[in-house]
Amino acid sequence: MLTKAKLTKLKTRGQWIAEAQAAFNGFIRARDYGKLCISSGKPMDWTGNQVDAGHYRSRGSAPHLRFDEHNCHAQSKHDNRYLSGNVTGYRIGLFVRIGAEALDALEADQTPRKYSIDDLKVIKAAYTLKTKKLKAAQA
Repeated sequence: MLTKAKLTKLKTRGQWIAEAQAAFNGFIRARDYGKLCISSGKPMDWTGNQVDAGHYRSRGSAPHLRFDEHNCHAQSKHDNRYLSGNVTGYRIGLFVRIGAEALDALEADQTPRKYSIDDLKVIKAAYTLKTKKLKAAQA
C-alpha cells in the first residue's frame, strides 16, 4: 500500500513545479485581492473563478521568472487567456505599480534559474504560509 510519504517520494519534478506554481498563484491572487486588472485597469469578478495570476513575461518564454512577484499580478481571465495577456496594457500597469526601474530590471533579467525539487518544496511551503498569513491579516 502506498502511504502519503511514499507518494510524495514518487512525485516528479514537473509535479513539484505545478504544486509550487499553484501555491505562488494563490499568493498572487490573495496579495492583489480587490485590485483592478493589471492590464486593462477594469474591476474584476473576485466572487467566482474569473481572476488569473497573469505573468508579464510568460512562463514559456521566461521560465526563470515564474516565481518573481514583480512578474505576476492579478489579471482578468479574459485579458490573460483571450487577449494573450494584453501585454501593452500589462506593461503600462506594471509601470504604475512597480516603477520604471523595477520594470527595466524585469525586462532585462535573463539569469537562468534551475529549480531543484528541494527548491520547489521550499517555494511551495513559503508561498502557502505567506498566503495563509495574508488572508488572516485581510480577515
